Amino acid sequence: VVVVDPIDGSLNAKRGIPFFSLSIAVAEGETMDDVHFGYVYDFGSGEEWTARRGQGAWLDGAPLGGVRPKDEIEILSFEATRSSLIARDAPKVADLAYRFRTMGSLALSLCHLAAGRVDAVCSLKGARSVDIAAGQLLCREVGVAVALFDVETPFGAAPLDLEGRSRIVAAGSEDACRRLAAALSA
Repeated sequence: VVVVDPIDGSLNAKRGIPFFSLSIAVAEGETMDDVHFGYVYDFGSGEEWTARRGQGAWLDGAPLGGVRPKDEIEILSFEATRSSLIARDAPKVADLAYRFRTMGSLALSLCHLAAGRVDAVCSLKGARSVDIAAGQLLCREVGVAVALFDVETPFGAAPLDLEGRSRIVAAGSEDACRRLAAALSA
């Protein structure tokens, strides 16, 4: 199974904002746990992010994982969202994060989390597998927690299809992920 999002961050691309990407994941089955290769190309910076299940993740060929997201969330990236959702949900997590960012590409935001550039990522509307399949592998390969919080399904069992959508949270630890999910679910 090959999962491709040719332009994640299409509104950024249309408006000339250099934060959009090509995202490709290759899987041996039909779930997130089956993804064995992930690739994200940042059209703005030219950075190439890759991951191989069980082998690690890399940025432009250099191993990721040396810089970790902070346990206390300094920067939280909201993604795949609209202003009305931020207005609704930002107060719920204001005590958990020092600063908010909305960049416009969920795949790239997950890459930035894997590199420790941001400390957590939340999708405030349902994300599709094409938005997260490659980026989630980078995160999981460096030990970053990723969870769905609208469904009972464990993250790894989430299907690689175009039908399913769920909000996701990702953070440097399972505890930070749980705290964000609980706050956003309230």
